[in-house]
Amino acid sequence: MKRVALDVMGGDLGMSASISGLNQYIKSGKCRDVAFDLFGSEREIVKRMRALPTIEGRLYSVYDTSDNEILASEKPAVTVKKGRGTSMFEAISHVANGNADAVVSSGNTGAFMVLSKLLLGTIENIDRPALVSMLPNGNGKTVMLDLGASTSCTPSRLVQFALMGQAVARVLLQLQSPRVGLLNIGTERSKGTEILEEAYGMLEQMSDIEFIGFVEGTGIMSGTVDVVVTDGFSGNISLKTMEGTMGYVTNFMKREFAASVVSKIGYILSKRVFDSLKRSIDPKINNGAPLVGLNKIAVKSHGNSDAVGFSNAISMAVNLVKSDFMGKLTRSLAGIRGEAQ
Repeated sequence: MKRVALDVMGGDLGMSASISGLNQYIKSGKCRDVAFDLFGSEREIVKRMRALPTIEGRLYSVYDTSDNEILASEKPAVTVKKGRGTSMFEAISHVANGNADAVVSSGNTGAFMVLSKLLLGTIENIDRPALVSMLPNGNGKTVMLDLGASTSCTPSRLVQFALMGQAVARVLLQLQSPRVGLLNIGTERSKGTEILEEAYGMLEQMSDIEFIGFVEGTGIMSGTVDVVVTDGFSGNISLKTMEGTMGYVTNFMKREFAASVVSKIGYILSKRVFDSLKRSIDPKINNGAPLVGLNKIAVKSHGNSDAVGFSNAISMAVNLVKSDFMGKLTRSLAGIRGEAQ
């Protein structure tokens, strides 16, 4: 039986999203061999669970945590001092102690990164973990990192991200030689900051990585690159911009299709295509970013995730556990370092 620890207090919607999301995941029938450990206010959890008969008692355990929660507005450094006893801290500790195989939280991203690094530790030769997402592109998926775990990076850390991104693409996308690019304001070798230029020079000297050079923001979803590497500051802004654009496009199409009878008929005839487009770009459906580089599996759910989004973050964590993601990632990184020596 696999076990997943859930921080049910985190995120903008708190338990209304996390408990309902767990209910949705269980109703999907994917959890016959998975159990969940819930961290938060026991009184509130039990109250909500009783209203959801789908969730059988054998599928979950409740761990009561303190009322001292980590707020979204708090600095990561503060969370180390006040973290112990909170739902996030205790859920991560549960995994660190070997009592669960993965942890999921919608809470403060900086706090989640700091506490996960502190409690779970990082893989050998990796300084800091990176938030990873797989974004749709013209040919399939693009692995992008970092999306907010490290707001600033040294050249060597960007190189580490590139190696981790390549390993993730090999493991999750089953690409033998994924193409790796550094996000920049232009593709020319002379453009960018000194940090990017130095990272470029380090990557082009490595024979064990298919480094294609700089890639612009337009290349993230074009399919011309398999892995996009950047610092968490630029990565998070890029991701939020894409999410906002996708939301605008979806709302624009709904408004235009409802404008006239002819438009409505056109929508009916093309509904399958637009539903497919919506599924491919919907942040809720694609929710769940692994914090890669740790010794255990930690999945960050979007802070404003609803029940659908949190359910998909749980699904991501379960799939990573069942696919032996950590074993494959560690072996892939070891293989890369071996080729480089």
